[in-house]
Amino acid sequence: MSATLDAIPSMIDRIRHDLVGLKMPRALEALDHVVRRLEHGELSALEAIDILLSE
Repeated sequence: MSATLDAIPSMIDRIRHDLVGLKMPRALEALDHVVRRLEHGELSALEAIDILLSE
């Protein structure tokens, strides 16, 4: 497994932690779905950020 793939779970954990700190529970709930759509090429990175920030 590459270093990039190994880093992804910890990156998602950091994002979760940040969303908790920012008191964004709806974005926290949407995170897994948004990441899945991003991985499937259904969203760009900016679209994913926009979705999470608008929750």
